[in-house]
Amino acid sequence: MMFEGRETLWVVHIGKSERIALRARDAGFICIGWEAIGDLSSHDTREKMRKAMEKAYPDWKPGKVSASYGQVFRFAHEMAIGDPVVFPVKPTGEIAIGRVSGEYVSVSSDQELIAEGYVNMRKVEWLSIVPRTRFSKSALHSFGSFSSVSTSNDHLEEVIGITTTSIEIGEAADDVDVQSEVDSEDDEDATISNLYESAIQETEDYLLRSWRNTGAAFEHVVAAVFRALGYTTEVTPASGDHGIDVIAHPDPLGINPPYIKIQVKSGSSPVGEPQVNQLKGAVLENERGILITLGRFTSGAEAAARGKSNITLIEAKKFVALFIDLYEKLEPDWQARFPLRKTFVPLT
Repeated sequence: MMFEGRETLWVVHIGKSERIALRARDAGFICIGWEAIGDLSSHDTREKMRKAMEKAYPDWKPGKVSASYGQVFRFAHEMAIGDPVVFPVKPTGEIAIGRVSGEYVSVSSDQELIAEGYVNMRKVEWLSIVPRTRFSKSALHSFGSFSSVSTSNDHLEEVIGITTTSIEIGEAADDVDVQSEVDSEDDEDATISNLYESAIQETEDYLLRSWRNTGAAFEHVVAAVFRALGYTTEVTPASGDHGIDVIAHPDPLGINPPYIKIQVKSGSSPVGEPQVNQLKGAVLENERGILITLGRFTSGAEAAARGKSNITLIEAKKFVALFIDLYEKLEPDWQARFPLRKTFVPLT
């Protein structure tokens, strides 16, 4: 069995740097901050770690210290080689599943990690990288902890099941509940921000579950979004479309240039260089091409599109954001198909 004898499923977030999150996914590691503490190795009891954090952050109130020191201790001293770990990759909407493959390391020479404040690291062997929508809502709620380090033991079997069927690689009493990383009195702004991000993520998950792997049905969603942008759209027939699924015109009669030719991928598999080259071959010099995927683009795809000013790549999170931004401009029947309700969150 993949994680035989293991009972702890770790969840690690890298929420403040998209660049580091993507690098962690690609290079095989997890990392956390709290750089002011320094090397965590010598703080090998909870009491030592609490005192180290109080010394490193003298302005923090006791509630914030209590909400944080346990995470750091567990990352450095309780997490073990071979333990399963999930890492929600915020920039792409994926979840990486892996097993811890290295002991705790204090980063001393990696300038990018030091500059971003992520100086505490562990190597991880990623086993699968899958869309969030592969998981149950209960698991996603658990993985959505506002803590940098938490556990989700109740969902270990679900993680194992997804990992074994996937073909896509691309604390004690002092610990707080996974949904309460910070003391509300100390960090009310952070709590409000977390609630806002949670609402956005719930909406994204709902939309992606509705659209993913729906083929031609998603092409009509794309067409509706471009109509909300002010274009006249046409969904092409399934055959003989040369890879073009939607054509958008800037005028009602479809006479004025430029034509926008859109290729749509509703699957979750990574989209590579061949698909980009197919689109490039179908787009004339005075036209624009857009490739939309509900998965992600490979580095080869991004390289193929780079330098071509008339080719645009739109991945899942960007398209969801566009749909939400334009929601009130969508035709009523499309709002009825995907009912969303505006939620107000205080900013101050």
